[in-house]
Amino acid sequence: MDSFVALREIKINEYCTSLDSVVKQLKDRKLQIATVLTFIAPADNSEELEKLYGAFTETINASDDFSNILSKKKSEAQRALRLQEVADFCATIGYIDEKLRIDTLEETLNKAIEESVKIERRLEAKLQELQEKKRQLNDEEEGARRVNKYLNDYFGHNLVTLEAETVTEGEKRIRFRIMRSGKPAFNLSEGECSLIAFCYFMAKLDDVETSGKKLIVWIDDPISSLDSNHVFFIYSLIRSKICDENNYEQLFVSTHNLDFLKYLKRLAGDPKKLRYFVVQRADATSLLLPMPQYLKEYVTEFNYLFYEIYKCSQITVVDDSNYNTFYNFGNNARKFLEILLFYYYPDNTLFLNKLEKFFGEEKVPALLTDRINNEYSHLVGVFERGQVPVEVPEMLTTAKLIIETLKSKSLDQYESLMKSIGVEDEP
Repeated sequence: MDSFVALREIKINEYCTSLDSVVKQLKDRKLQIATVLTFIAPADNSEELEKLYGAFTETINASDDFSNILSKKKSEAQRALRLQEVADFCATIGYIDEKLRIDTLEETLNKAIEESVKIERRLEAKLQELQEKKRQLNDEEEGARRVNKYLNDYFGHNLVTLEAETVTEGEKRIRFRIMRSGKPAFNLSEGECSLIAFCYFMAKLDDVETSGKKLIVWIDDPISSLDSNHVFFIYSLIRSKICDENNYEQLFVSTHNLDFLKYLKRLAGDPKKLRYFVVQRADATSLLLPMPQYLKEYVTEFNYLFYEIYKCSQITVVDDSNYNTFYNFGNNARKFLEILLFYYYPDNTLFLNKLEKFFGEEKVPALLTDRINNEYSHLVGVFERGQVPVEVPEMLTTAKLIIETLKSKSLDQYESLMKSIGVEDEP
């Protein structure tokens, strides 16, 4: 290319030199118009220039054509280089062998997946078959045996039993029949209905669908229509089969029976998680309210009455916050002493004579206590009693007298009562 350019420059210079010679001769002729001058013909290299121009044009066209295909050539070169690098890398890592090994492993994996799917389907079919067998059994017969065991072991009802029988009419199903002395039982009492229903409920806790699960258990008044002999057995069954085995998430028990409530307070559990409520009816609606302290804290009314008397004996200043304690003292003291003295002297002795025995040889304490108990627990016959203020000093003296006499007469009972109301007496 450089030689071609140099040759082109030479030929152009020669052509320009020839033109300059013609121009010079024309100028000389102009200056010497009368003189005959010899014309020196210039060298003509136009053909050579045309050839050079043609060759130059071809070179330009070739360059343009190459420029047009340069991008394609570049892409082809890059692709060839990349493929060469890939080929070198595949050769270095043994790609073909690895690919064959991966294909073999994938084939093995696919076969294992297919086999696993088949096994899972067979397992699911077996589980469904097992569930179907369990549903066919459904533990009805076992449930009936469990109900009968509860009835016999806990409640002594060996005359009333539960039997499971298969009903073949239409869809096959199981139903229960209540038997008495081997014959179908009719006209069951409300207590028997409640008892059988509760035993069936307890048996259902061990059913296939519920066994081993943490359940939310709600037991609604399980001792309804039952006599007092069965109250403790209901409590024992709840405690042994639900609480002690701890097979529940939450346990709700409702009752209207105070004896049963007394037993429920003995259920084991974290005191911080135990809650006591009462349902209060208001016209057509009901309210769920916190249980009053006298029901929640004290085991019996006897404990509550002792607490009220004890509070009265400890009051030093009477104000609006404790005046009710004195106002109700007559009723509380009379009821407490009637219960206490019946335990001490369970005979037909007059109440005043029992007071004299309780307080000792001195008759004054007994007479004072009897007066306050009678005059301040009712107003019949002493109407004027309602027209004068309550005599607080007499009540305070009587309350202290009752507490001190009980303490000296039966220290163990006194300490137990103090413990039941959550008060530690000074040694």
